[in-house]
Formats: sequence, structure tokens, C-alpha cells
Amino acid sequence: MDVRFIRISVIMMTLAGLGLMVGCSSATWEDAQQEDTYEAYQEYIEANPKGEHIEEAKKRAETRYWESIKEDSTAGIFEKYLKEFPEGEFRSEAQDKLEQISKDNMATEGRVTGSNVIIRSDHTTESPSAGVVANKGTKVQILDQYSTGDSKEAILKREITIVKNGNKIRLPGGKALSILDDRNDSVHASFSTPEYGATEATISKNDIEAMSGEKWYKIRTTDDITGWIYGKFVEEL
Repeated sequence: MDVRFIRISVIMMTLAGLGLMVGCSSATWEDAQQEDTYEAYQEYIEANPKGEHIEEAKKRAETRYWESIKEDSTAGIFEKYLKEFPEGEFRSEAQDKLEQISKDNMATEGRVTGSNVIIRSDHTTESPSAGVVANKGTKVQILDQYSTGDSKEAILKREITIVKNGNKIRLPGGKALSILDDRNDSVHASFSTPEYGATEATISKNDIEAMSGEKWYKIRTTDDITGWIYGKFVEEL
């Protein structure tokens, strides 16, 4: 065989091999954009550490990574994100996810002991309603607890009827009251009703239960309503 032919063949094979190696080890910005995945942008970053689009590639890589994990419920996934992107755009969201996962893992089960119990947005009777637990015996997750201090709040032990400006107002048991003045055998309290709005009345102490020093439970229902319920209406299981 002609020596020159062999020599040319070897050179061509060597060049072809080098071309293949170059093709495998590099990634263009156009390729990364077309694939538009975390892996593609990472490949571009590793192959082009001083590339023209390096900052944009890093940003897109983080965004695609976050999009792939944000619905996860595993703590390790978000810990890995924080390690991979310690100053990342979604750092606060990842920390919130970790906190929620931690609370979920610590959550205990409880049972609501009343009917039509109001779920509050905060641990006070003056906070807006977040929903209602309609049925006695409903099971909920207990996420947190809060103990009241020197509270001026109270609830009715039982249903009562008061007369105000000639109107009979029925107040159900469990109704929240704000104590304005503490008297010997009664309190002057304010409350709100759908029919009459904000109202004040004198109510016997035998009909109320003061909430000072009592617990509130932060709960989550099976239909994903989260809020606070006065401790009297929750039994820990």
C-alpha cells in the first residue's frame, strides 16, 4: 500500500477525531436556548466560563431549576437549591417552603368539639374569619399554638337573647365578645351581628367565659383552610 495514502488517512482520522471531541465538549448559546433546560444552560456555563452570555445562562439555569422543584414537598430538594444558589432569586421562597415542610412534619391531629366554629385569620376574636368548621367531630391538623395574655376577649357559654332599643337579639353560644367594662356580676361588652352591626350590651358573667390565658390553635382543614380556632373548641388527639 502507498505510504503517502496511509499517512493522509491517519491525518484525516486524527482531524476527524479532534473535531468530534471539540463537538462533544462545547455547547453554544444557541444550543442552550433551543433546549431551554437547566442541564443545557449548565453545559454552556461549564464549556464557556467566560462566554458572552454567561450571566444570562446562570440566571436561566436557576429559573429552570426552580421551576422543576417548586411544587415538591421534600426538604432536601430545597436545601439543595439553597446550596446550589446561595444568593438565588428564589431564596426566600425556598426558605418558606422549608419552614412549611418542617411545620407539616411536626403537625399533630386534632378534633373540633363544636359546630359552626369560626376559623380566624389570627389568634383573636376581632380578626377576620377565614372559614368555618361546620360539623362537630371534624378532624384537623394542628400546626401551632398560642397562649393569650391579659386578654379583654370572651365567648358566650350558651345561647342568650338580649334586648337592645326594643329589638330582641339572639346571640349563639361561642359568640365572641370584647369586654369594655368589668362590673361585679356582669360585663359591658361589644360584639357584632349581621343584622345590627356593632352593638354593646350588658351581659351576666355566668353567661361568658373569659379568654385571658387561654390557648388558640392554628389548624388546617382537609379542604386546605388554614387559620386559628379558640382552644375550647379543639381537642388534641
